[in-house]
Amino acid sequence: MIMAQLKSFRLCYRFNRLNYFLVIYCFAVVSFQPSAALIYNTKMMKLRVVFSRSAVHKHHPRRAPSSTSFYTSYHLSSSLLSSSSRLVSPSTSAQVENQEVATLLDPYEILRDQNLDKIPLPNKLSPTSLESFTKCHQAFFFQYILKLKPDPPMTPELARGIICHKALEDVFELAPPQRTLENLQNLFRKEWGSLRGDRESNNAAAQQTEYNAESYDSLFRIENDDEKLSSDSSPYDINAEIDWGQYSLQLLKNYYELEDPRNVTPLMREMWVNAKFPTDKESFIVRGKIDRIDMISSTNGAILRIIDYKTGKKPHFKYSTATNERIADEQFWKMKVYALILWKMILQTEALEQKQSQLREEVGEAVDYKYSLSWEFRQKLLQCLGYENLQHVPKWSELLTLDSLRLMYLTSHMEDKAANYDTSPDALVGKAKYLDFSLNEFMSILDRTEKEVIFIQKQIKELVDIQDPKAWHHCDWKYCNCHEMRERFIDGTVSNEVM
Repeated sequence: MIMAQLKSFRLCYRFNRLNYFLVIYCFAVVSFQPSAALIYNTKMMKLRVVFSRSAVHKHHPRRAPSSTSFYTSYHLSSSLLSSSSRLVSPSTSAQVENQEVATLLDPYEILRDQNLDKIPLPNKLSPTSLESFTKCHQAFFFQYILKLKPDPPMTPELARGIICHKALEDVFELAPPQRTLENLQNLFRKEWGSLRGDRESNNAAAQQTEYNAESYDSLFRIENDDEKLSSDSSPYDINAEIDWGQYSLQLLKNYYELEDPRNVTPLMREMWVNAKFPTDKESFIVRGKIDRIDMISSTNGAILRIIDYKTGKKPHFKYSTATNERIADEQFWKMKVYALILWKMILQTEALEQKQSQLREEVGEAVDYKYSLSWEFRQKLLQCLGYENLQHVPKWSELLTLDSLRLMYLTSHMEDKAANYDTSPDALVGKAKYLDFSLNEFMSILDRTEKEVIFIQKQIKELVDIQDPKAWHHCDWKYCNCHEMRERFIDGTVSNEVM
């Protein structure tokens, strides 16, 4: 009898102990919702358990594509894109756990994959990369030295900016009378139609096909690992795509209300510029692309304005005078670098033409114009100024003047009453606005900007010379991608300190 009771007690004890561990495990799963991935790192020689948070995907009500959808009808006018023209299917929503195996990164392994045995010093920079370094050393290190890309690399906002820029460039290929709002928006529709592909023709195949996260094919995809989409349903969130398209078309309408392209003739569009900057030992190159250069006067030489399109919102100057000035200065810093590069190219062209003239007289050799103004740019300038040949042209530095910088924001904050004093509260986006910066004392401005560029490159070199990924500290701005990217690395391999 006693032995039977003992045996029964052991069984109950084992059963209760099993329940105890089961309860603890369930509590952990409910609390963290992890996908546990055991990562064995051969270099660190230890076992790591990595938890990735679940991702929640809320789907908009799906709308059946119609002949009036913006992405299938670039031959139609924008008036056909009203919400009343869309068919709405029953609302559906789902929460899906995104269970993925986390792979931790090692900066030295990344460099070895690039066939590098040490942290390299970039010899080619851009106004964007220079600005990135001033804001966050670690974000610069991840993107421009390790060549890592944000996750996801392609976003709806980035795609909108690229395609709007393309439409604003191509509209000037049309004759002035053809530069209508409808044609401008159709250029956007046409470009997006070529990039998105025919998503409606074979949805079942599209569900099974792997896609490149860096491509436009990754946009508006419905991620659903637990439930297989039916063969007749789209793997894309058509509703979100339509909303994205209408917002984008409204930005182009804003532009058209701000500036009538029928009355504008840009001197250059999407012009690449590059220049050498001296250092103690070797020079480095800064290069980038200017959206637009206008000649605003040709009475006494060429008066030039540099223009940059912005699909983001114009800053809302609602703070103190000092803070507002700082914000404006930050917005124009890259533009000043572009102006500096362009001016260095003007001086380089002038010097090379003088040298070429001497060489022709002496040995007949040609001169490398790699860092000077392009032949197309020079010919357009001469044509606008009425010069028939280069023999009678004054020095380029005497002929050309950089007058101003203009940031052309295609939207603004709705609460910015200075920009939207007469905008309807129901408007989709705020109005487009200019932000201008005068270059009246452009030589002193460009001299100061050149010193800043050289100083930034010097700081980059000093960090590179340390040859330690942990020397690149991160910023404290919560929206910087350095925080998300830092979590991808093995603990202790990159810095956790603030700049």
